[in-house]
Amino acid sequence: MKKGLIHVITGDGKGKTTASVGLAVRAAGFGTKVLYAQLFKEEACEVEGMKKLGITYLGFSSKHPYFVNETEAKMKGKAAACTAFVKDAFLEAKNGYHGLFIIDELGPALAAGMIESNVVLALVKDKPESLELVMTGRNFPEEVLAIADYISEVNKIRHPYDEGVLARKGIEY
Repeated sequence: MKKGLIHVITGDGKGKTTASVGLAVRAAGFGTKVLYAQLFKEEACEVEGMKKLGITYLGFSSKHPYFVNETEAKMKGKAAACTAFVKDAFLEAKNGYHGLFIIDELGPALAAGMIESNVVLALVKDKPESLELVMTGRNFPEEVLAIADYISEVNKIRHPYDEGVLARKGIEY
């Protein structure tokens, strides 16, 4: 690929991570060097499979910001760590000569103030021209959506969680 495009996979439905993992597998199968950075997931079943395919995986924090009840000072520290992780992941994508870089759950990190949109915009602007970039998650700010070449929205029509069925290993995570 000569020009890497920017994808955003967003919405309130199930399947954003699943779609990005599918794209990672497709690209790796084609021989593309893939970097997959994931925020706020624990025990994600897809990780071992991706590693077996030669996909480089980076993970940050098992606690999603929506489910954390921390002091403001502790959240500032976590935000600084999250920002550092995202910066380091972009640097790895750039310096590691990856063809595809996926950063999963970036939307919630932006929405929760764990990273500022101006930081993400600067990182995207500095990405190598040939790097394909995929960002997933809910609640992306408009300024980040504005730079995307693709925006795919996954909408929830019905979800078992609404009936009290909790996330199941191997299906939802």
